Amino acid sequence: MAAKQNTLRVRAGSVKAGEAVQPKRRAARREKAENGQPIDRRELILAAATRRFAEYGFETTTVRQIADDVNILSGSLYHHFATKEEILEEIVRDPIIEMRDDAERIAGLPLDAEQRLVALIGIELNRLTANQEVCAIVFNERKFLRRSEYFNYLTRAKKASYHAWSKILSDGVKEGLFQPDLDIYLTISTVVRMLNAGADWYKNEDGSQIDAIADYSLDKLLDFYLGFVLRAIRAPAHAGEPIPRPAIGS
Repeated sequence: MAAKQNTLRVRAGSVKAGEAVQPKRRAARREKAENGQPIDRRELILAAATRRFAEYGFETTTVRQIADDVNILSGSLYHHFATKEEILEEIVRDPIIEMRDDAERIAGLPLDAEQRLVALIGIELNRLTANQEVCAIVFNERKFLRRSEYFNYLTRAKKASYHAWSKILSDGVKEGLFQPDLDIYLTISTVVRMLNAGADWYKNEDGSQIDAIADYSLDKLLDFYLGFVLRAIRAPAHAGEPIPRPAIGS
């Protein structure tokens, strides 16, 4: 596949007051590689865990497997992280907070609902493709996160993201831009699943015959998804209008 250009911009998220209640990060333990460069074992553990969690799932992956991937004993891993949950938290915390912050920021912009929806879909697709493994973990482990009291603050952040999406769609119905009987829950659920599946395909297609039928840039993929969503939810009076392209800064 040709080199992919990513032209959308994503603003870094921030942690709101009251969220910084998770365990403190342990200081990274550094060793020397054969070339004299420092080895950050903590970062190696996070990278190995990210690969494992994305491919096999959090609950299936063992601490022993992660330790083996970075050539350390299982006991040595606990010098860096107290629990497997702490590893997962380190991986998914910032993306979840950033998703919430961006969704709330865009929901509050002085634009019509359709422009805000287009902007939010663009930022989400950008994030999902730029950091696909981590975002896949956030999506795939959503039920585990909801079940675990340890992750309550992240569950609240995810709910806040949903409410921001819901506000945009509700505003669109009130403004006459979207269908009056629009099922907001199913619309959000469908769009989120579609974007996650699209990001997975975009980043991980393997060059097989079925994947090689066409070559898509990220902009072309975004155009397809925007058209698909808007055709499904627009009120009939707005069905033929061009897709808006609001200028949303970072």
